[in-house]
Amino acid sequence: MEMEEIFDSSVELLDTGEKNDVDKIKEPTLEPVLESEDIDTPSTLLKKDNEVLTKFRAIIAEYLQGEKILDGLDGLTKGVLGSYSLAGYLDFAVPSGKEIIVTKLLQHCCFQLLDLLRVSDGICYAHEEATAAIMPLIQMQLLNLYPKYSTQGYEALYSCPPTIYISPLCIPSLGSVICKKLGFPTSSVKVMKMHGADHLTKMEKSLLEDFAAKRVPLMIIASCGSHHSGQVDNLVAISHLAQRFNAWLHLEGHLINHLSLHDQPKKNLQIADSLHLDLKQLLGVPSLPFVTMYRHCEIALQRAVYLTPSHCSPFSVVPLWFALQSLDSSTISNRFRTAVELSKLLINHLITIPNILIMSHIPKSIKMQVSVESKEVLSDDLGINAPATVTANSNDEDEGVEATKTKTVEELSDLPENSDTSSESDTMNIHDDEELAGREKTKPAALMDCVVPVVVFQYRPSSKEIGECPGNLLDDLNLWLVQVLERACEEIHMDIIDVDESGYALRFSPYDCKSFPSIETLAKFLESLDQQLEILNATVEHKKTLNKIIEVSGGELQLVELPGWAGLGGVRYLPAAWRSDNMEQLPDQGKEEINRINRELVAKLKETDSAFSLGEGRDGLSCVRFGMVVAITDVEALANLVRQTGLDLEASTLALETMAVMIRKGIEEAQAELQRETEEKLWQEGLLRHIPVVGSLVNYFSPPQKTSVKGRCLNLQNGRIEKSEVTIHSLVVEEASVVVEQASEVVEEASEALSSNQETPFVESEETKNAPDE
Repeated sequence: MEMEEIFDSSVELLDTGEKNDVDKIKEPTLEPVLESEDIDTPSTLLKKDNEVLTKFRAIIAEYLQGEKILDGLDGLTKGVLGSYSLAGYLDFAVPSGKEIIVTKLLQHCCFQLLDLLRVSDGICYAHEEATAAIMPLIQMQLLNLYPKYSTQGYEALYSCPPTIYISPLCIPSLGSVICKKLGFPTSSVKVMKMHGADHLTKMEKSLLEDFAAKRVPLMIIASCGSHHSGQVDNLVAISHLAQRFNAWLHLEGHLINHLSLHDQPKKNLQIADSLHLDLKQLLGVPSLPFVTMYRHCEIALQRAVYLTPSHCSPFSVVPLWFALQSLDSSTISNRFRTAVELSKLLINHLITIPNILIMSHIPKSIKMQVSVESKEVLSDDLGINAPATVTANSNDEDEGVEATKTKTVEELSDLPENSDTSSESDTMNIHDDEELAGREKTKPAALMDCVVPVVVFQYRPSSKEIGECPGNLLDDLNLWLVQVLERACEEIHMDIIDVDESGYALRFSPYDCKSFPSIETLAKFLESLDQQLEILNATVEHKKTLNKIIEVSGGELQLVELPGWAGLGGVRYLPAAWRSDNMEQLPDQGKEEINRINRELVAKLKETDSAFSLGEGRDGLSCVRFGMVVAITDVEALANLVRQTGLDLEASTLALETMAVMIRKGIEEAQAELQRETEEKLWQEGLLRHIPVVGSLVNYFSPPQKTSVKGRCLNLQNGRIEKSEVTIHSLVVEEASVVVEQASEVVEEASEALSSNQETPFVESEETKNAPDE
């Protein structure tokens, strides 16, 4: 009853956490608990537990920044999460017999997984970390091939060091983890590609070189469906090499789950020595452990490296047991079958699109349905060429390799004699029911003809459309495509990944979606994909037209490379005074003028069409940025619009600047003439009239004649200074200078407004009207 209460309280806790709105949770104010006689009563303890739980939720809510905790959990997930409390109860309440209970629970899980994957014989090991089981497997092989390793340690490996081959499609940084945890030198781990014919030839050559150098191939770790790239190693060739060179073969990937889809077994066939299962993806339940299935070996070796069910943690086995007890084999198989069908529908649609390169694994049966000549397929044909590379060797050559292998091993005193790795007792056997071309296929060949529920593809324009398409442009186009598709269909999750030597690519996997999309949702997604591809094709096609227009523009327009922009491109208008092929050599004044006129140009164009925007090239100068276009877009008209608008702005700017210069020059001339006439009047009247006290006496006895100085006006039509009819009576020179200076300041402000990013025309003020007359 205690275990039931623990489990029920855990599930109830999850239900309560799902109902509560995290946004309203605030950190509680805990009052100090006073010491009293009833401090340990059940009600007080329950209240304290609720306070602690509330505080714990508040801490999580602060980290999640307003998201709901445990949102949308189904009954199975709640049961698995609640089973961790039972695992803690088992670890605490039964410390002496928990190994027996854990072993029994793991045996039940093992039988169910063996039956699910149609594997006739094997042992399961549950672990939390993805690489936790590989280390004991390597150590078990070391004890098997180096009998003195248990007593001499690494000295036993000195005369004939081991070598481990790892596919780059496997767990990232696996090689460095092996070297770090086992103390191997980096030369003992070789990361080599294993999916192409050339790759397998290099691998076979490396294996032969290892034997010649008295190095022992210890293990081959390959992938049969990478969750990251969706590629598959050549399982047929790798299995053949592992048997020839007596190496342990370890497989991981999505196609292992495909073994559950074979309903009618016919024949026992070898596939690998160990399999790595990711049950989080297979069952769709979070917090489940990884499971490694391996063939039966000596019990002493398993115990020596702690690779037995009794050494598994209860926190790994109990949740796994709960999940497998809640699900039957048909439910698990249907989940994987649905994922395969969705991926197959997507592949069948993508393979008919000319500008799409499928970079993940394509089964041979799908390739045969489409003309390969009309498609550029990036992934290698794993099922045809690669096996022939290995099996094409003659019997004499195989015998020579075996003789070399036997001779080398005989010279190694520390190694035991070779064992027959192809015997049924030492291999993991599984059933197969597929046939191709009237004959039964081997299990590796059957798996390679299956669809991986991970589809990776890339939009790549044909070379005829755009010539040598730069890598950064491909990345921008694919980034734009994935962003648009996510907005158009939120139910289907799309990732962007960086593929070596190919750039960014789009990745789809049903396992990464919150729930498996329906066929209707996928059809809607494919319809949106076709629409966006039409826009991409039109944009790429119109790039050629834009480039030709820029070439014949006579230097008025300049093509600008815009990093991170997937649109039609960028165009910069260059004023006549600052046209140059090398923009870096322009002075700062020229760069400022180019930036000013292009900013004004974008503001003017936005009044016509909002598709124009302001961009900035790698040189830091402004430009006009074009967005995505459709097939009917008249690119030549757009370019001419930019060119003509730029010419109009430049002409308007030159006219205003000319007028400002003319006004400034006219004011200076008027000021000089007024100054000269004032001085002449001063000499005519005499200096005595302007001396204090004396001037008053002179003016009293000899009053001055009434004279006036005529004002000046500027004729804007011919730019000449003319005398006006307005006269200035008794105007002192200093006062006239002040008025002229004020008029000059108004003109300078108007000139600064022209150089700034303002589009308002110059407005004549009262001071500028009257200044020339005064």
